[in-house]
Amino acid sequence: MTLQRLNWSQKNYDALNGFLAGVRPGELAVFDWDNTCIFGDIGEALFRHMALNLAFKIDAATLEGMIPDSVNGVASVIIRQRPLLLRQMKETIVAAYTELEAGAFRVSRLEARDCYRIFISGLLALNRAFEVTPGIGCAFAYSWVNGFLRGISMPEFAALAATVIEQELRAPIRRRSRCDTLHRWSYNWSSGIRLYPEMKALAKELANRGGKVVVSTASNQALVEKMIAVTGFTCQRIIGMALTIENGRFGPGLQAGLLPNLGSGKVANIRKQLEQEPALVAGDSDNDTEMLSSFPATRMRLIIQRSGGQKITVLTGKALAGEPGYLLQKTDHRLGKFAV
Repeated sequence: MTLQRLNWSQKNYDALNGFLAGVRPGELAVFDWDNTCIFGDIGEALFRHMALNLAFKIDAATLEGMIPDSVNGVASVIIRQRPLLLRQMKETIVAAYTELEAGAFRVSRLEARDCYRIFISGLLALNRAFEVTPGIGCAFAYSWVNGFLRGISMPEFAALAATVIEQELRAPIRRRSRCDTLHRWSYNWSSGIRLYPEMKALAKELANRGGKVVVSTASNQALVEKMIAVTGFTCQRIIGMALTIENGRFGPGLQAGLLPNLGSGKVANIRKQLEQEPALVAGDSDNDTEMLSSFPATRMRLIIQRSGGQKITVLTGKALAGEPGYLLQKTDHRLGKFAV
């Protein structure tokens, strides 16, 4: 049996079938999840849903403690390509949340209120700013955003995750935006998440040939577990941002012994938790570069095209140059699909 062609490029289709022919029983394949197995980011979608619906289990005082005045000595974040004092942005967001807290969070009545627009656009823009600000970056932002699950019970989380996954899988793919009342910042995103059928078929074929598929994600591990179950994606294990659980509710930090699962943390967690190195690795961003390039046993590196990132661009260049063991799969971001 060969891999389904679907929208694989001819080069990638041939190379992956050649790789599959040599898969040995028990060999590992490690896939990133967001923007690799799916179009979009389910972790960001959950955070966005929680912000828009004021679904956090934290008060204003806790929020104030969660937003730092500086990170790694960096006191400003990049907003609209200009620096903005983090303390100033923090004060504005917390003040808006304090006003919302006093109003018992009736979202249906808040859409027109300035404090609602300021809070949701500010918090979401801040997360994006952490990611792009030199000296802060995703290493801080991804752990920070997962911390907003604190206080949520397991049944509450299950219902929340199911809602977000269902909504995103059904939502049309289109660009959306929110800004604050004074246009100091804005948050732009693409609604709609899609499972790439090519990646689902690849995982299934690997398993059919005796391989084991592991998903390594920077999103909350329980969230990705839920989405994998909903979509029927073949996977034997998930390594992600697994939060502590205290009295049946998410705690504020990662479980003991788990590094933030991105960059070099992905490599460290794989080496600690898996019995062997992966023969195939798939990823899309700078956060996957170390995972794609650190294991001598890796024979195939599959890069899913996405804009940005200096480190992943180096590996993309190897794929474009035809270096053996490197593949680049193009995507159509207008449709959320692979591009032939």
